[in-house]
Amino acid sequence: MLVFYNIIIYCYELLIKFHSIFNEKSRQWIKGRKNIFNKIKTEIKDHKEIIWFHCASLGEYEQAKSLILNFKKKHTRKKILLTFFSPSGYENFKQEKFIDWIFYLPSDTKENAKKFISLINPEIAFFIKSEFWINYMIALEKQKIPLYHISSIFKEDNFILNLKFFQNQLMKSKHFFVQDKSSLLVLEKFKIHQVSIVGDARIDTIISDKEKNNLQIIRSKRKILIFGSVWPEDEHIYMSFIKNKANKFNYLIAPHDLNYSNKIKDKTNGVLFSQIINNDISKDRIIIINNIGMLKNLYKYCDYVYIGGGFGKGIHNILEPAVYHLPIIFGKNYTKNKEAKELIKLNCAISVKNNIEFQEAIHHLQIKFEKSKILKYFKDNHGAVKKILNKI
Repeated sequence: MLVFYNIIIYCYELLIKFHSIFNEKSRQWIKGRKNIFNKIKTEIKDHKEIIWFHCASLGEYEQAKSLILNFKKKHTRKKILLTFFSPSGYENFKQEKFIDWIFYLPSDTKENAKKFISLINPEIAFFIKSEFWINYMIALEKQKIPLYHISSIFKEDNFILNLKFFQNQLMKSKHFFVQDKSSLLVLEKFKIHQVSIVGDARIDTIISDKEKNNLQIIRSKRKILIFGSVWPEDEHIYMSFIKNKANKFNYLIAPHDLNYSNKIKDKTNGVLFSQIINNDISKDRIIIINNIGMLKNLYKYCDYVYIGGGFGKGIHNILEPAVYHLPIIFGKNYTKNKEAKELIKLNCAISVKNNIEFQEAIHHLQIKFEKSKILKYFKDNHGAVKKILNKI
């Protein structure tokens, strides 16, 4: 099976190279890994006491951020090396003082994994959520370097989890810090017992970010409805609502892809946030957010939230607005999102199938939303980072 896995990795590399002819993200994937080992060797030099954190993208980094920061505070002499798989993580990452190095992760071939581990020689490795790169896991095991999995979720119907060679490799990891009991039961079914339920470490990061949010906005007396991380598939929701309810709200629209900003501006006759003077949003009814990293801080000034992606592959981060105790609405494709299911049960969020249901949801949440329940949700679910550090 390992041979078959390696063939898949090589084929994936070839597909990325071919796709890069047409796609900018794939070009970044290739370009970012060019001469990667020379870059790592030059930057790291003879540094020791390296702790390696690996994330797929920016969302997974948010799950790891608070853990990395608190680990660094506890072990000040250690050096933190962070890797990303995706360009959307690496290219949009804003340098933090507690991160010593950031690199793309070389593709998971046997040769790359062996060379990478030999170069950085980490004391400990942390893989965040769903990152399970077999050759890297094997290379770590051979060097007797402990590997921890953070904020993982396991489902019994996961195809790769049912493969014996994958189960055998998971058994060799040091520990799994999973988000829920069902993940623990799945792992125990496959005789993997080095497991702790700690919840989602991202909640700790989000609470910490909220406390540090110093963004100052001048807003009008009208309620603000924000459409966050939207795609073209979400247009039927927000375009019709803005047209019908234009005089009742001020609107912020934040596209998931900034290249989509000008198209939204033209369709809504809105104003780009970059053109706003002194962050004064009181004078413009429709504002399109065209800055990376600002969205999570804007929720502080909003009254209602729609999160995009629910009419595509799946909804985006709903915890970032939820931490400000806001009612949240999203599309129908949310079943892979644990937090969405939990907030729906608490009557703090609603899933909609079309623009008519969206209007009904706004009305429903105006009456039924209970702030106390979402406050309790965060109180009950924070603390994963402390549990992880105590165990390590």
